[in-house]
This record gives sequence, C-alpha cells and structure tokens, in this order.
Amino acid sequence: MNLLKSLFSNKGVLGINGRNVLYLKPFNPKKAIKMADNKIKSKKFLSTRGVPVPKLYQIIKDRKDLENFNFKSLPSSFVLKPNKGYGGEGIIPIIGKSGSKYLSASGKEHSKQQIEEHILDILDGRYSINNAKDEAFFEQLIISDDRIGKYSYKGLPDIRVVVHNLVPIMAMLRLPTKESDGKANLHLGAVGVGIDIAKGQTTHICYKNKIIEEIPQIGNIRGIKIPFWDEILLIASRIQLITNLGYLAVDICIDKHMGPVLLEINARAGLSVQIANMAPLRQRLEQVRKIKITNPTKGVRVAKDLFGNVIEKEIKQISGKTLIKPVETIEIIKKNETLKFAAQIDTSKKKSKIRRKLAIAKGLLNEKNSYDEKNQTIKLKFSLKGKRIITVFDLIDGENKEYEIILGRRDLSDFLIDPSLVTKKDHFIPKPIIKEDIKENEYEKIDNLLYSADTKAKIINYVKPVRITLEKRKFLEDETYTPKLRYKELRFRPEEEMELLSNLKFDDSVLGQLFRDKRDEIVLKMDLIKNIGKENFTDLSKKLYGQPSEKEVNDAKKLLIQHKNDLKSEEIDLLNFEEAKLILEKTLRNYSLENWSILGKRNMISSCSTKKNKIILLKKTAYFSRNKLEKLITHEIETHLLTNENGATQAYNIFKYGLKDYLKIQEGLAMYNIEKKFRIPFSSNKKIASLIIAMSMPEKTISEIIKILIKEYGITQKDAFGTALKVKRGVGDENAKGIFTKDYLYFSGYKAIKEFENKGGDLKDLYIGKVNIEYLEKIKTLPFILSPKYLPNWYTNK
Repeated sequence: MNLLKSLFSNKGVLGINGRNVLYLKPFNPKKAIKMADNKIKSKKFLSTRGVPVPKLYQIIKDRKDLENFNFKSLPSSFVLKPNKGYGGEGIIPIIGKSGSKYLSASGKEHSKQQIEEHILDILDGRYSINNAKDEAFFEQLIISDDRIGKYSYKGLPDIRVVVHNLVPIMAMLRLPTKESDGKANLHLGAVGVGIDIAKGQTTHICYKNKIIEEIPQIGNIRGIKIPFWDEILLIASRIQLITNLGYLAVDICIDKHMGPVLLEINARAGLSVQIANMAPLRQRLEQVRKIKITNPTKGVRVAKDLFGNVIEKEIKQISGKTLIKPVETIEIIKKNETLKFAAQIDTSKKKSKIRRKLAIAKGLLNEKNSYDEKNQTIKLKFSLKGKRIITVFDLIDGENKEYEIILGRRDLSDFLIDPSLVTKKDHFIPKPIIKEDIKENEYEKIDNLLYSADTKAKIINYVKPVRITLEKRKFLEDETYTPKLRYKELRFRPEEEMELLSNLKFDDSVLGQLFRDKRDEIVLKMDLIKNIGKENFTDLSKKLYGQPSEKEVNDAKKLLIQHKNDLKSEEIDLLNFEEAKLILEKTLRNYSLENWSILGKRNMISSCSTKKNKIILLKKTAYFSRNKLEKLITHEIETHLLTNENGATQAYNIFKYGLKDYLKIQEGLAMYNIEKKFRIPFSSNKKIASLIIAMSMPEKTISEIIKILIKEYGITQKDAFGTALKVKRGVGDENAKGIFTKDYLYFSGYKAIKEFENKGGDLKDLYIGKVNIEYLEKIKTLPFILSPKYLPNWYTNK
C-alpha cells in the first residue's frame, strides 16, 4: 500500500478547480453542456444516432399535465426522474405494485399521492441544477445483467467512463448499497470499483474516498470481468464525438435483455474515479490531449494501449519487476502446442512442482530430454505474464484439491507478489485451466456475444398477444366473440443481429462446436421473431421446435375421448398468491437459494415462470391447489431453477443461458420429474394431449379450435381458451392459418429423457447446466466442467 501511496502522491491528481479551468471551460461548449443537463433532450438526440437508451414513457411538463395524467397508462415497473437533476437526487425506481401502493427498488412503498407530491417537487426545481424549474419523466426500468447486478444492493449498478479526445481515460463500476438507498451515487454511500481499461476487469474498491479490501456481505470483487466491455468503451467514445463535449463522463448500465444502455451523460463528472483506480486522472488526460484521434475505434485502441494495468506498469518501472497474484495462469510450451494451467505461487517452496498424474495425462514426460527418471524431475518451458522461463519441476504424487502446479521462489525472482490481488475465484479452481484451440479471451468474447443475442431473441416476449386479458374476458362473456391477436413492436433489429452472428468464426474444438450450434439456433429464433404474423412463421416454428406426428395426435385424441366424461373433482383448500408465495420461499430456503425473488404479475398466460435474473414470476390472480403447487415446485424450482444455478457455476455463460435445444431437455426433464415424484404417468397428461390436438389444426382459427376442444373432447371453456391461445401465438390475426409448436417440446423432451434413461444415462448429468443430451459426452471431456451443486432432494437415492 505504501508503494501505491507514493505513486498517487505525484503530480497529476485532478481537483475540482483544475477540472473546471483546464477541461470543462476549454473543451465543453455552453450549448453542449446545456444539452447534457437536459436528460430528455440528450437521450432523444443520441437515440436517433444509434445509441441505446431506455424507453421513454411519459413527460410531465407542468401542473396541468400532472392533473390530467393517467397513471394507469404506465407499465407496472418504471423509473421517475427529474429532467435536469444531478447526483442521483429525485430518482425513484418502481419495480411493481402492491395493491394501490408503488414499490420502489429499495423496498419502500409509495402511494399515488406521494408520487404526485414528488413530481410537484421536481417541477418546482427541488432536484435540478441551480433549483431551476424542471420537468418530470417516466422511463423504462432497467433490470441489471445478473453478472453485475448480483454485487449490488437492490438498485441498478452502472459503469462510469470518463472520455477525452475520443479516448476512454478511466472507468469505474458504481454499486448501490443499503446506505445509498439502492442508488449508484458515491456521495450517497455507493461503492466505486476501478476497472482496468485494457482488460475490463475490476481492480480497487473505493468507499467514501477510501480504499477498502472488500464490500461488506459481498466480499472482494477484484478481478471480475465486465460483460460487453469493448462495446461499452466504444459507446462512450461515440457519445463524446456526437455531443461535442470534449470532457465528459458517460454512465452506462448493462440490461439483461438489451446489453449496454446509456443512463445519462455528465459534463461535470465527479473525480472519485481516480481514487477507485488508484491513478491520477490529470496525468492520463494530458497523455492523450495532443494525440490525433480520428474515430472512436482508434480512441478505444489508444486507451487500451496506454492505460491497461497502469499501476502494474508503474510498479515495474520502479522495481523492475512484474506484479503477480497468488494464483496465476501459466502456459506450458510444448513442441507442437501450448497448454494453459492455473498455478499456485508459493515462496515457501524453493523449487516448482507439478503433479505426476497431470504430466502423464498431458504427455509432458514424452517431450525430448525433459524427463529425469532417476531424480523424478521434468524440465519444462513455461510463460508467466509474458516472460518465458525454463526450469526443472519436481514430480509429486498424492492429491491436491486445488492446484496441480506450484511455482517456487527459484522461478519468481523477476516478479513481485501482491496478496491483496487474490479473488474468490482463485480459491476454487479444482482442475487445470485447459482451453482448446481458441484463446481464452476469444471464447469469452464469443460467449458474451451469444449471451447478448440470446437475451434479445426471447420469442415468448414477442409472441404473447397484447391486451390478452381483456380479449379473454370478452370471449368468456360471449362465446361468439373472436379474440383479437395483436403483438408488441420489436425492441431490436433482427437483421442486424443475424448479420453480426453470421460473421463469428469458430474452431472445431468441443467449445467451438457448442458455440457454433448455439449461434445457428439463435439465428433461427431471430428469423422466427422477424416473421411473427407472417406466412412462413409456422414453418420456422416447426423447424425450431418440431411438430406432432399423426400417431401422437391420434393417441392424444384417444386419451381425451376416454376421459371426456370424467367428473371434475372439486378443488378445495385453494391457495392464493400470498399463500403460494410463502410455500415457494420455504422451498428456496431449503435449497439455500434465498437470493431468488418471487414477484407477482397479473398478465401471465402460465401460472408460474422462472427467469434467469433470479426472479420467479407467479400469476397474481391465480389460485393453486396444494397438489398443483407441489407439481409447480418440481417443474419450476427443482428442474429449471436448479439447472440454472448449476449452469451459473460453470466457466462459460452458455451453460446458464442454454446450449442448442436445451429447452427440449429442460421441459422433458420437468415432465419426467413430475411422473417419478408423484407417480403420475406422463401418458395420462390431458393438458399436453389437448395441446398436441390443437397443433394438428393449423387451418383452424383460434375460435374454431376452442369450440372443437370443448365439444369433442370435453375441455372446459377456460382451459380450451388457454390451449388455443398457446398454439396460435405469433400466427397473425385471429383468422390466420398456422400454429406455434413450442409446447411440443414437452412431448418430444419427455421421450428423449426416457430414451436416455433406458440407455443407462445418469439424470444427474443433466443438471450440469442447461444442456442437451446430444452434447453430453463431449461436455464431460471439458476439464473445467463442475459436477452439479444443486439436485432435487429426492434425487439422492436415484
């Protein structure tokens, strides 16, 4: 720490006066500052130029607007902001409603009257710069990408990037805390975490202008990789070019669906960013001031060249040594290939050591003149932090639960070890880090790109008809009424995404195959979304999900006809939303998964849905029998949620968001689990049978399908409506021909699971993550794959 203090005490620390005189006045025209201060105007201006921003819902310009404003026109979640606010003041993020109360992200309840009073304060200029009269506006609530959101307290974390001369100078991750009331502003008590410009990795943690070792209740988050890092830097540089602000800070968040999104621009950014990075800001600004930068791409490249690992570079200049962590990745250089491993740095050992079992497995003993059988040593060449070292390793036996390679002090004379750089991740590397043909950062880049594209290609979000609750009520009141099927506009451009994905390059390694096949599936999903309401929608749906065979349809018809006259058992002891929520929360506690939240939502087609941002949506208007709720727990929590959690422990996100065709296995596994746990044969599932039959009638309208299900198969009016709606989603208007075959996955998935079991497959392997049986054996050859941490409690004896 003394070394860092000495570095920071030199010239180059930027203060408020220096910022104003040297950078704001010369480089920021008054007109440009005025636009930056106006959030609505600046976002509209940037949005039309391709910068992603949250959706604007409504603007309240004056008291008359407020008097006439219909709060029912707002979605259930939104953010209320002052247009000319600063420092995070006056912002209220609303995550939902409880009765007539609005729930903020920090957990507070607000009545409509309190919201109106807050808007009046905004209009009177309470939160604006210089207390000038202001406007209030409602915009989209951004849900943070879980890879960043899990480190913050309830609110929305963001990434602040300081830009000058098109070069991203310095950046930090701002994390809301309980003290900051869920806001990301450091002066309110939020935490700032420096980010290495070149790597996009977190470095030092700053709280109230002091460096701390870890965040309370979270721990040390150094070394965390920021998703979409290159894209974030490029957006920040482009914004500086577009706005003509020569010195500014850009605040960007990462939305779980859209990726990087601009929150706001700041022409008077605070200076805590230099504390979080333990580096003087003025020094960096002066370094780029006279460089000729022609475009944002070059600006980002210059930033990475100049400012990556700046502290490490300065330490090396002073000491002549490179800074390393207690655990580092090394590359062992063989004659025809290079292998990557995690190595423990241990200066208590004089010589370096390697596990005999690993050396044999990787063919290191076969290298010419390397193996000394008498002394049980092996001579190897390896690279650490770019420096090549030739040394003799001792071969050791026995088991080491963490590291297979230990580097002793004889090979570390050119390095300095900083114990504070150790991360939680370093303690849990059970196997050597061995990547295949593509470099590690290329794998991660592809993984992030596919993750971003997949979150945009959420078919269910777009095939769900708008105002369907109203249409359902009209139909149930009048059977002659034909429900209207209308769909929301797309929030992304499928063609652009598909073109981007088509340019990705893959090798023939196992990971390369997984990524390539997932890319092809995402492209198909985007093509389906692009064709919602069009003639070829059905063909694309069949290509993606399959379709029932004639035999499967006939079997479904026989089942329903056989049970057509069954008396409906009266359901007693029904549970409402709150009661069901308590039972689900207890289940989550039993699996030590209290980090998941259960939220109520009114307009849902299904009664329950598991989201990948650690949220379970439960239909607020639904009632559940205890039997139905137990099946729901098995389906949603003990299948989807547990595999989601296991997937999150793997090295790549693809095991969390899902390999190609993972959904078929997920839904089939859920059906199988219900069959085994409750001893109810899948073949007797009347709900699935009715869906299969409905899919066999693509030429019928939604109303015709409903009538056939009621008259010929004894389905209730309510269930017939739900079944018909599921298979006609996305087809077009209410009279269009065609079907949506996604729900066939329950049937085809169950068959795949049964076949897997009959061949001796272990169902526990399917809990590694969101996987597909087709790839299972290949996946198990990957050295970094972890065994599933979470399994259904009743799987213990399977």
